[in-house]
Amino acid sequence: MGRRVLLTGGSSFTGLWIAEALAQAGFEVLAPLLRERSAYEGVRLERVRRLERCADVTFARPFGSDALLCDIRASGGVDVLAHHAAHITNYRDPAFDAADAVARNTNGLPATLAALRDAGAGLVILTGSIFEAGEGGDGPAAPWVTPYGLSKTLTREAFDDAVGAAGLRFARFVIPSPYGPFEERRFGWHLFRSWFAGETPLVRTPLYIRDHLPAPQLAAAYVACLTRWLADDDGERVARPSGWIASQGDFAARVAAEAARRLAFGCPLEMADQSSFDEPRVRVNADPGAGGDETAFWDDYVGWYANLHARGELV
Repeated sequence: MGRRVLLTGGSSFTGLWIAEALAQAGFEVLAPLLRERSAYEGVRLERVRRLERCADVTFARPFGSDALLCDIRASGGVDVLAHHAAHITNYRDPAFDAADAVARNTNGLPATLAALRDAGAGLVILTGSIFEAGEGGDGPAAPWVTPYGLSKTLTREAFDDAVGAAGLRFARFVIPSPYGPFEERRFGWHLFRSWFAGETPLVRTPLYIRDHLPAPQLAAAYVACLTRWLADDDGERVARPSGWIASQGDFAARVAAEAARRLAFGCPLEMADQSSFDEPRVRVNADPGAGGDETAFWDDYVGWYANLHARGELV
C-alpha cells in the first residue's frame, strides 16, 4: 500500500489535478467532499466522476465534522493532510465575509489534527494564495489583497499555530493563476464561450500581470514538494510554483492563438482601456516553473472547451 494523503477540496479545479497526480505517483488518496453526491452538477460533477477513478471519495464530510473525524480514526493510517479546500464562494465580491471563511476553513481544527496525529500523520500542507499577506512577489511585507486574501492569511496563521501545537510539521503551497481543463467559469470560460458564440470577448483588465500556470504543471509541482517534504525535515517548507508571467492581455492573446490553431475559425479579442486597478498590478510567484513542451496541454485545453460546446454546456 502506498502512503496515504487525506486531500480536502478534491472536487475543485486544481484539487482534481492534484489528486490525479498524487495517484499516478503511487499515493493512496482519500478525498472527503463537502456535500452529498447529488448536490454536484455540471463541471463540478464531471470533476467528481474523475476524482472517483483515482481516489477513495466520501461525501458530506465538511472539514472538522464528526463524520470526517470518524473516517480518520477508522482509516488505518494517514501520512499527510493536504488541506486544499477553502471557502471561496463569491471570493471576488468586496463584501466577501473573511471571518466566516476563516471559521469554515479551520472548523474543528485541533480535533482534526489530533485525530490525524493519532493516525500516524506527520505533515500538514495548506494551500495558499498569491493574494495573502507576504505573497505575490513583493516580499514578506506585502499586504493581503481583497477580503479573500485576508481570509487566506488568517487561515494560514491559525494553521501554523495549531499544527505546531499538535506536534506536526507545517508546509505551504502557494497557488498563482492556474488554468486548464475542468476550470471554473472564469476568464477562460469567458473567452471560449464568446468565440463559440461568434462573439469577440472583451478583456477587461489587460494590464494586470499575473502568473499563468497550466494545471498539470501545478499538480506535478505539488507532488514533487509533498514527496520532498515527507523525506526531509530540513529547510523552509514553502513552495511558490511559477508559470508564464505575463499581462492578462498577453495571456488572452496566447489562448486565442492556440485556440485558433485548433479550431476552424478565428478567435478575435478586444482589449479594454484599463484605467482602474483595484488589485496590485503585479501579483506573481517566485519559484521557477517546470516549462517544457505544452502542445499536448493546449490540445486538451482547447478540446475540453470544444467538447463542452458540442454538448451544449458552454453557456
